[in-house]
Amino acid sequence: MGRRTEVPITPDVLRWAVAESGVSIPEVSEAAGVDVQEFEGWLQDQGKPSVTQIKRVATKLHRQVAVFLLPSVPAEARPQIEFRHALGQEPRPLTAVERRYLRRARRLQEAHAWLIDELERDVPELPSRAVSTEAEQIANTVRSRLAIPVTDQARWRNASVAFDAWRAAVESLGVTVVLFPMGSESCRGFSLWDDVSPLIAVNTAWRDEARIFTLFHELGHLVTRTNSACSESPATPDARDPVERWCEEFAAALLMPRESMRATTQVTDLQVLARLAREHKVSLRAMAIRLIGVGRATWTLYREIPAASDAKSQGGGGTGRNRREIRQDEIGARGTEIFVAAVQRDIISESQALDYLDIPAVEFERLRSEAGTVSA
Repeated sequence: MGRRTEVPITPDVLRWAVAESGVSIPEVSEAAGVDVQEFEGWLQDQGKPSVTQIKRVATKLHRQVAVFLLPSVPAEARPQIEFRHALGQEPRPLTAVERRYLRRARRLQEAHAWLIDELERDVPELPSRAVSTEAEQIANTVRSRLAIPVTDQARWRNASVAFDAWRAAVESLGVTVVLFPMGSESCRGFSLWDDVSPLIAVNTAWRDEARIFTLFHELGHLVTRTNSACSESPATPDARDPVERWCEEFAAALLMPRESMRATTQVTDLQVLARLAREHKVSLRAMAIRLIGVGRATWTLYREIPAASDAKSQGGGGTGRNRREIRQDEIGARGTEIFVAAVQRDIISESQALDYLDIPAVEFERLRSEAGTVSA
């Protein structure tokens, strides 16, 4: 048997990484292949893990092994984010999955903020409003900046095309929009305000119609300068959180301005609701929220919406995507273009961009050509 090599980890750093991950000590010790008592010994500087064991811990916590060798806990700027939930749901802390993607989003946001400053680009001019402001008023202002007429919205072929168009429009405001596969047990999305690089994350576990509402719900949080992770969206009719209610009204008013609702009469039937939702490429819940807001429906209709209406249908996959395409989908056109522009201006090297984007070197030229037409 070969000699066991112990890794000189810093116990405080390991303890910090476990706490930040949201993963329990029994789960981490199981992943490392040791009992809880031995793992807690590592936390108390009583014993050290082997190379194999610390690699397993790093994989479980989604950290690099080198992190555990730091002399002290890094001064990591953790964003203050509030988990918001519907009435009737028990408050809960962020899950391990949500924490992991929050770290990834924050890392991207920090990189973008620095690169935007180095590229000497204008910072976003996203309006700032308190929830005491009428949501529809500011929704009209933002919609005009997005420059998408109601007639164009009606002509989009389907909700997938609609989401891509809305995402591009929001990115044109200077907002980075990322897509994360956080799963149906996680939040619908979250928002992180930054003066230079505001960011919205949308969970891909839901239908495109639901993603569209999440996108603008989180844009509402950026307008109110509230960092939030949101569960079910929209919330229930009796939601008491004034920020959530404001963001729902903002998103619904932006997606369905009054001019597109003038011909709509009172709606009491789910089939009519579904037809209107299809015409606007929005979810049933989003359409119901708007109809209630303009006095064309009641919460009775909202309560009749099936619980699984936002869930993805269980179908087969496509032809598959390579790693560059996956990363482009995740980070978005704005996100990738900023890295390409930074390489072209010699602010960072191509290898640094590749390391961050996690794509093969042969794919960077393709990325450069596709991102070249995007302006941030």
